[in-house]
Amino acid sequence: MKKITIKRQSESGYDVVEAELPALVAITSGINEPRYPQLKGIMAAKKKEIKRYTVADLGLRADEVGSAGAHEKVLSIGRPPARQAGKIVTDDGDGGKQIADFLAELKVV
Repeated sequence: MKKITIKRQSESGYDVVEAELPALVAITSGINEPRYPQLKGIMAAKKKEIKRYTVADLGLRADEVGSAGAHEKVLSIGRPPARQAGKIVTDDGDGGKQIADFLAELKVV
């Protein structure tokens, strides 16, 4: 399956749009509105069976999943280095020049 099917909201309702993968999909802010479950749905979810799939059930080989199948490798995990304090410029009439000189030192301008 190399396509995606999307229901796009329009003024007249919904349009069904299909596109070949890879595809870029943009969304509106309305996608973030949560839908809260009703009590009936919560109770039904408690009784629902949780299915577990193995690699073989999905038609994959063991070397296609997990760290063996990953295209990236984590080299290290840690906190980023502490940031240095910024420079405070007091404007006594030459604040703009101080900022320009500071940026020139950093070779930004």
